[in-house]
Amino acid sequence: MVKQFEIKGDWFLPNNDNRVHGTLSFHPTKGAELELYGSLNEDPFFPQLKDEEIILGLSNESQLITLTGCGMTHSGGAKLVQGQESGKPTTKYSVLYTLIGVHVERKEELVFDTISSEIFNLGEWVGISGFEHQRPSPEAIKESKVTIEYKLPRPIEFKIDQSTKGTLNFVSNRPGWSRYQKSMEINQRVEFIAKSNENLSVNQLLEYLFSFQNFLILALYNSTYPQSVTLTGDRFQVEYPDGKKYRTSVKLYFPIYNYQENEKPKSDFDLIFEYRGIKEDFELLIQNWYFKYEILEPAFDLLIEQFHRRNQFNVNTFLNLAQAAETFHARTNNHTRIPRDEYKKMKEEILKSSLPKYHTWLNDQFNFGNNLNLHKRLTEILDKYSNEVLDVIINDKNEFVKLVKHSRNYYTHYSKDGKKRALKGSELFYLSEKLKLQLVCAFLMEIGFTKDQLSKSLDRVKWRLFNHLADWRTEENKK
Repeated sequence: MVKQFEIKGDWFLPNNDNRVHGTLSFHPTKGAELELYGSLNEDPFFPQLKDEEIILGLSNESQLITLTGCGMTHSGGAKLVQGQESGKPTTKYSVLYTLIGVHVERKEELVFDTISSEIFNLGEWVGISGFEHQRPSPEAIKESKVTIEYKLPRPIEFKIDQSTKGTLNFVSNRPGWSRYQKSMEINQRVEFIAKSNENLSVNQLLEYLFSFQNFLILALYNSTYPQSVTLTGDRFQVEYPDGKKYRTSVKLYFPIYNYQENEKPKSDFDLIFEYRGIKEDFELLIQNWYFKYEILEPAFDLLIEQFHRRNQFNVNTFLNLAQAAETFHARTNNHTRIPRDEYKKMKEEILKSSLPKYHTWLNDQFNFGNNLNLHKRLTEILDKYSNEVLDVIINDKNEFVKLVKHSRNYYTHYSKDGKKRALKGSELFYLSEKLKLQLVCAFLMEIGFTKDQLSKSLDRVKWRLFNHLADWRTEENKK
């Protein structure tokens, strides 16, 4: 997933004997592109500009490859020269998904029940090592004696929903041995696995992966991405000479837009929370997360974008966070400014006492007049999802709400009257950073984190992650 590669081979359409040689190129952020030295269509001189749902491939190393979502981006017909042999046309396709290890005739056949993925920083978040840490004795130090003891940790199993189970699975290599041993290497990795009782499409299984990935982003307070993705299912099996059947491991590739090369793994000192700190409540928290994720997804997508953008900031960053706050509150609360029965009665009385020619305009006002405004929604979010550390960062809640409201209104409508009250530059950046942290806390508390848990977690990392948002030295002196 995070390495470039090229695959040369023959490419063809399902149920079509016309095979064309070409090269599949994959780039971690740009995705896959297929370049064919010929045309999959009937006419080799004037190939039709046509997208394909599926293109199949057989690599030079005999790998079975299925490409889905193939959009033709280039179609160059062969150049005709009188009296000479004609060359072959070149066609190119952008590819949504590359699946290595399988052939299908229709997209509907691509169904699996299990997805597994190594996610960047997942191992650091889990924080469980199979290495035994032993303090060497003075004698061992004197003799330069080193003892390495490793045991693969047991998998962490948990329920996601009624039809799907999750696993945090530990994987390691076995070190090689030689007559003259000069080095030994053991690498431990952690995979996220979701296994369903049903056959699901690629997109459905990816939803389980991306949802867990986004849960991890809240813990890391940083972007992350899948480093590898593997799909398995009973539909795709290989029979070995001994008569036993084994499920085929299908490697899935697609572009990872937020991938950054040479990014260093995070330290556990930089995590909002880690698995070991929520171990006892993890299964309940992750079930709540998956249950509420679909409801809160529109708000969460606006929040998560800020982590994917990393250090980039502009006015839209702030506007998206303000919209995320409004959407989050609307999805988690069902009350109105005035009780619905009272509002209905008030509406009827006003319409009854007004001239009919004004009723159309009044009804338009009534349609939205009982909705909560941004000021009210933010006030309720700050009151319900607060904690000790966050209160220090936000400081004056009333002032914070006013600044968000005035700035949102100005950058939405750009009115002359609102320009003076809107924050700009670095001040708008710091306001956005505070709002982002407030939303993270709101999401975590909504799935089951307590105020005390979050306060302790934030207190542990406040000097490293939030030193730009509050004067912690002065706060410590106050205690």
